[in-house]
Order: sequence, then C-alpha cells, then structure tokens
Amino acid sequence: MRRLLVAIALVVVGWVFWSVRGALLPFIVGAVFVYLLAPVVRVYERLLPFRHRAPGLARTIAILATYVTAAAVMAGVAMLFVPPLVRQTTEFVQAAPGYWNAVNENVNRWLAQYEATVPAQWRAQIEGAVGNLWSMALGALQRAMRVTFGAVGAAVGFFSAVVLVPFWMYYVLKDSERALQWFYGLWPASWRSDVQAIVRIIDRTLAAYIRGQLLLGVIIGIAVGIAMWAIGMTQPIVLGLIAGVLELVPILGPILTFVVIALVAVATDPSKLLWVGLAFIIIQQLENNLLVPRVHGYVVEMNPAVVMVLVVAGGALWGIPGMIIAVPLAAVFRDVFRYLYRRWTDAEADVGPQAEVLPVGGSAPTADP
Repeated sequence: MRRLLVAIALVVVGWVFWSVRGALLPFIVGAVFVYLLAPVVRVYERLLPFRHRAPGLARTIAILATYVTAAAVMAGVAMLFVPPLVRQTTEFVQAAPGYWNAVNENVNRWLAQYEATVPAQWRAQIEGAVGNLWSMALGALQRAMRVTFGAVGAAVGFFSAVVLVPFWMYYVLKDSERALQWFYGLWPASWRSDVQAIVRIIDRTLAAYIRGQLLLGVIIGIAVGIAMWAIGMTQPIVLGLIAGVLELVPILGPILTFVVIALVAVATDPSKLLWVGLAFIIIQQLENNLLVPRVHGYVVEMNPAVVMVLVVAGGALWGIPGMIIAVPLAAVFRDVFRYLYRRWTDAEADVGPQAEVLPVGGSAPTADP
C-alpha cells in the first residue's frame, strides 16, 4: 500500500508539474544558480568559526554573504558592459529591418548571377533538393516554437515565479541536506545506500555539466565578440552575447550563431563574410579540441553523432528547452543505468555501496561509479 501511495503521488505531482511547465522556467534558472552558488556557500561556511556550534546560523550567514558577493560581481559586470550592450542592442534592433532588406537585395543579386551561369536542368535538381530541405527545417522550427512558446496562459505564474526565485534559492541552499535526509527516509533501509549513490551520480553529472556549459558560453561569447570587433562587424558585444547564449544548445548552437552573424555580414558588408567564416572555423577548432574535452567532456563522454540525435529528439519533444536538456538528461540516465547494471550483475555486491551523501551541487570522487 505504501508503494502504491508513493506511485500515485508521483503521478499526480508529475502531471501538475507538466501542466504548469511554462511557469516553471524561472525555477529551472534558479536551480542552475543554486548549482553555481552552492560551492561558494560552502567556502563561506567553512570560514565561520562557530559553524559547529550554530550550523543553522552559519549556513544563513554564508548564504547571505554569497548573495552579496554575487550581487557585487553582477553590479561590476553591469557597470562595465551594460551601457555599451544597451546601446548596441538598440542599434541592432533599429537596424534589423535595414539588415533584412540588404540581405534580400544581395541574395537577389546572387540569384540572378546563379540563373545566368547555371544550366536550367541543373537548377531544377538543385532547387528541388534545397526546397525539400527548407520545408523540413521550417516544419521542425515551427514545431519547436509551438512547444517552446505555447504556454501563454502561464504568463502570470511565470512573472510571479521570477519574484519568488531568490527566496526559493535561499531555502534550497539552506535546507538541501535536510531535504535529502527526508527523501532518503522514504525508502526501505535496504535500498537507501543505492538511492544515495544514484543521487550522488545525478548531482555530480548535472553540477559538472551545468558549470561546464555556462563556462563554455562565457568563453565562446567573449571570443566571438573579440573576433567580430577585430573583423570590424557592427554591434560586436551583441553578437558575442548571441553566441554565448546559443552555446547552451549543443552542436546546433554554433551553427545558429554563424547563420545570424553571417546574415549581419551579408547585410552590412558581404566582403567580411569570408573573415567571419574563418573566425568561426578557428573558434570551433579551439572549442572542440581544447575547451570541450577539458571543461565537461569527461562528464558527457558521448560521440558527437549521438549528441546530434539527442539534440534533434529533444527539440522534437520539448522545443528549444528540449535541445538544451537532452544531452545532460541522457548522460544522467546513462550513468544511473551503468551503476544499476553493475550493481545487479556483480555477484560479490552482497552489501550496497557506502555512498557519500552530498549536498546539492556537491562534488564527488572522479572514480567511475
């Protein structure tokens, strides 16, 4: 009866979360910040001499100190980058219609040259293949946009959640260990060590992936911004910001970034398109051969072909958010499956492993589970 009760509760909770998923995006962003801030909270907590006598007070002070530190860092970054970012964003938005007209003019001129030089029978085959690819891409984009932005009715809940997220993050950071102990207590005693090990695997994989992906976004955004400034592109800070945000989408993000910046180059100065392509080739080579293996390649450990399939499948299921979460979810499922497979097939594992209970965002030994 207890198992049936838990199963019913999980189904009901899952249905409720799925029904209001459009309003939960701020909490998802807040969870990402929890993973980023949790190590800082533990550092401040270890510096307090009374942490053993008054752990609750020490935790609260550490969280408040972390909030002050994060606010100071954000204020410094804002003072440095926000004024030019706002100016360039305004310029970019105002110039967007002109960019589009210039792109159309250049494309029409190139099409005229294409029709004048390519034989008619070749054009028919090329245009048929391109038309099919364009229809498939447009259909996939429309489905992704419908899934991503379909929950318009959740707008009120969304903005309410934005206000509550800082307070929600405080309670998550403060009571995460107590919540974990309560969660472990729901399971039979013989299962708890395995549940702890699985939670540790999930926490380790997600924490490493989130921090690594955000670090990649910052590095790639800065690199693209500097490269576009060196080439002489307009609004290089805006283009770098676009590159950093789209970097969160595995595989597809850099392609979308190149398309956006290439369109801007075509609209402003087509002669710079070659330099934009060369800069992206160099940046992608540095990312794929140096940054990705060092930042989070050891966590994901997936062939790029598998990552491409996961990104497409995630986009088909859940739109743009699905593209972002498909790879880390697959890595979590893979690691949990690997642990359970070895756990259940190891004849010598008569007693469950002594898993270390870690707080949210905690690190773990690098040994393979």
